Amino acid sequence: MSVIQKIISFFYPERCPYCDKLIEADEIACGKCLKELIEKRRPVIRGAMGYRCAASFVYDGHVRRMLIRIKYYERVQHIRQVASILADDIAEYYSGNSFDIITAVPMHPKDYRERGFNQCEMLAKELSKLLGIRYEKTLIKVKHTKKQHRLTYNERRKNLSGAFKLIDKEALTGKRILLIDDIITSGCTLGNCAKTLSRAKPGIICCAAIANADVTVDKSSVI
Repeated sequence: MSVIQKIISFFYPERCPYCDKLIEADEIACGKCLKELIEKRRPVIRGAMGYRCAASFVYDGHVRRMLIRIKYYERVQHIRQVASILADDIAEYYSGNSFDIITAVPMHPKDYRERGFNQCEMLAKELSKLLGIRYEKTLIKVKHTKKQHRLTYNERRKNLSGAFKLIDKEALTGKRILLIDDIITSGCTLGNCAKTLSRAKPGIICCAAIANADVTVDKSSVI
């Protein structure tokens, strides 16, 4: 741990994202919860409307509680902690691929103002450091949509239709892109973002997320 980390941890002690027990600033979780987390780790590659997506965990238990704390309780420090696990899985899953750009699913400006941060963007920037891939903001969300978890699969696809727009089409042509989200459920959000990115004719688009919320999905339907 660096001197700066020690000073910060003295005034703002880190807590386990799962049980709230005090831990060191460079720890992912307390010993007990970390053991349970590793035991529950179920890395998988699944489809997101035809695009490959690597996910490290099933969205339940400890992982679900952690992501809820990040989104709704501003415990964004947990992003740095879990990013190291996802980075290892990305390196393993996509070992045959090198990426030019890492980017994130964008939020609508209204939602961003309400929350104050985009956890997917923060995750992508942390992964950028760990994987040595340049981070770039490539998409904006131009349509304010309903919350996806309240909708059926067909409603989700309709809800996100036309929601995203490219920032700079020419800058992405021929690039190998890694697209990041926090949770993948139906794959509609990542799929629609990837579809929008594909209009720039990139070299390849792959996706990654911390957690997979649909373990029943057909994992063979990927390109």
